[in-house]
Amino acid sequence: MSNYPTDGGLLLPGLDGTNPLGFLAALGLLQTLTAAHNPRKVTLSWSINEGMWNPVIHGIGQDRKSVSEFLAKQLKCPFTPNPEADSKRKKTQKAFDKKKSERKKAADELKKLGLRGNERKAAEEDTLGPIDKELSELRSQWLTALRECVPSMELSLGKHLNATCSELREHMCLAMAYASNREREILDLYAAFGSDVCSQEKSDQMQATSFCFITGSGYQYFLDTVRQLVENVTADRLEEAMFTSTAPQDEKLSMRWDPQEDRRYAVMWSDPTASGNKAKTNWALNLLAYRGLQLLPAVPRTNGLLTVGWLTNEEPAWNWPIWVGRITSSVVRSLLSHPLVTQNNPDRCALSALGVVAVYQSIRVQVGNPPQHKVNFTPSQRVA
Repeated sequence: MSNYPTDGGLLLPGLDGTNPLGFLAALGLLQTLTAAHNPRKVTLSWSINEGMWNPVIHGIGQDRKSVSEFLAKQLKCPFTPNPEADSKRKKTQKAFDKKKSERKKAADELKKLGLRGNERKAAEEDTLGPIDKELSELRSQWLTALRECVPSMELSLGKHLNATCSELREHMCLAMAYASNREREILDLYAAFGSDVCSQEKSDQMQATSFCFITGSGYQYFLDTVRQLVENVTADRLEEAMFTSTAPQDEKLSMRWDPQEDRRYAVMWSDPTASGNKAKTNWALNLLAYRGLQLLPAVPRTNGLLTVGWLTNEEPAWNWPIWVGRITSSVVRSLLSHPLVTQNNPDRCALSALGVVAVYQSIRVQVGNPPQHKVNFTPSQRVA
């Protein structure tokens, strides 16, 4: 039974607010429905049910099937790309990847020569210069082809969040041309990815949001995974994910935000590499959680990029609040970045004055060494 009244709202027992994936999915649901129902007000509150914090959505009606079908329509899923355009994407991507491998091999061979100073610089210009030029042309061809077969503009940035700052800036400017106060989803997603003024050390490659947990290990990439999720998620999958508490049954296509996907020996009863013991996930929740990033922008600071809600501890950690009042996505956006929430030891009395009844924290952990490493969230702990 619920300890708090739902006041006629639509309860979503499939989303666990104490789980990073469940909380992010609730944000994605709220933001998607808010954009679609504007100017009608859609709000979100939390309710304890069966010992779990579940979200309650207000202002969209009570018909689960209708809500799920409407949500699928807004998310453009399942999306079927034009076969000819998708074939061109695969062909150009293959050519780009092949040239990239060629470039790495050439760079490794140069490194073995042990050249120094001007001699090394001249050798790099002669050997790598022509390859880099071809690589740039092939990347441009691939991204142009990709743009023709993705359901949403931000997915044309590439497979992964490794674009250059100038590329990110170009995409942001294009999104701004189409954005308005009521239609800003794509622009908000770009803002969540990173900032065009924060680059990697000694490189023009963008720094990525702290929520970027997949970087190529196991051939899984951040944006490419989202593209595939949109192609596979259906209204029925969304309905089951939101309104039932069934165990995850899907494989791969995970953003790795569910702590249950941490497969280290130390946190499992049995061998994680054994047959039939693969990590399972929920595609629908992962897609909704991705859309929740709209409320969690990454902002530049003097010492680099900082994602809303993240603490700069020795081990990166993310804090998120649970509240009981009905609030809009705009208020949620402010609450997520409130200084009281983003502290190691939040003041409970001060939080209570904001309507916040709990704050949870998960730590980001890395298993293994790059590039064949995994990134996971630890199970959450209540810190307030």
